[in-house]
Amino acid sequence: MKRIALPDSINLSGVERSLALAAILGVFAAITGWMVWLQDDRTTSDMFVGPPRSDYVLHRFTMTALDTGGKLAFVVDAPRLAKHPYLDTFAIEEPRFRIIDGTGDTWKASSRTAWVSADAKELRLNEAVAADRSADLDSGPLSLRTERLTALLNTNRMRSDAPVTITQPGLIMRGIGMDADLTKNRFTLLNAKARYDKPRP
Repeated sequence: MKRIALPDSINLSGVERSLALAAILGVFAAITGWMVWLQDDRTTSDMFVGPPRSDYVLHRFTMTALDTGGKLAFVVDAPRLAKHPYLDTFAIEEPRFRIIDGTGDTWKASSRTAWVSADAKELRLNEAVAADRSADLDSGPLSLRTERLTALLNTNRMRSDAPVTITQPGLIMRGIGMDADLTKNRFTLLNAKARYDKPRP
């Protein structure tokens, strides 16, 4: 058998340099891949920043809503409406509502902004809210002022968690928070203060 002679010593400096270079390249590749992954993740997240684009927008419009029985629930006029693309709710600017409550009374309401649920059973009026009920044979006129008002048309109620002022002939009531049952014409104010004014002759 032929023998192969090996050198007495092997120079390992070249091997060590190759291994060190390979290790550095591996670390560099790992860092580069991590940075690319972060960039991709950030790009994906940025796609969902901010509110979704409206499904459609109306300008200078009039909308009529009917209740489940087909009766008129409310009419709203406003300069702008935007429909949410997923929730089917409506955001309205400077609305003017004509609301028919469960007893048939008519309310005229306005605010700076409003939100309407997808089924048109809930209205949320915000900022400088004014709601006025016309007088009829069963109830007298009533004016309501607040910064936030929720009208639940299916249960014929109005609610607020903000300061509220209610004015009727001969009576001014103020409170923080309100729950009104329009069917019974009952308005409950928290921390209420009342002032009676005699009607002028």
